[in-house]
Amino acid sequence: MTPPLCRIAYVDDDADIRQIAELALRDIGGLAVRSWGSGEDFLREWGDWLPQLVLLDLWMPGMDGGQTLAALRRQPGGAELPVVLLSGSVAPPEVPGLVAVLSKPFDPMTLADRLRGIWADLPENGG
Repeated sequence: MTPPLCRIAYVDDDADIRQIAELALRDIGGLAVRSWGSGEDFLREWGDWLPQLVLLDLWMPGMDGGQTLAALRRQPGGAELPVVLLSGSVAPPEVPGLVAVLSKPFDPMTLADRLRGIWADLPENGG
C-alpha cells in the first residue's frame, strides 16, 4: 500500500506566499512542510528533510524553478521526487519533469487536498 502524503518541500522567493502556503499545508491540511526562499538553499538542504513531494515556484531570482528542477534531478534521490510547479503565469513555459502545474493565486483551503489528489494520481501510487 502506498504511504499517504505527509511531507512537502516548498520553494518560493516570496516570503508572504511561503507563509500562506505553510499555513495552508500545515494548519489546514495537516501536512508537514518545510520551505525555502531560493532554489540554491533548497538544493543544499532538501536531503535532510526527505520530502515526498516538492512544490516549486517558477519565477524566482537567481535560480528559477526550471533550473532548480534540473539541478534536483542530478542529485542522488532527486530524479524520482515528484515536483509540482506553482506559477502565476497564464501559460507557464514547458518545464520537463513535472507531475503537475498549479496556478497562483492558490486557494489555501484546498491546496493540501489538491496535492493529495496529485499524489494519489501518480502511477507509482496506483493512479
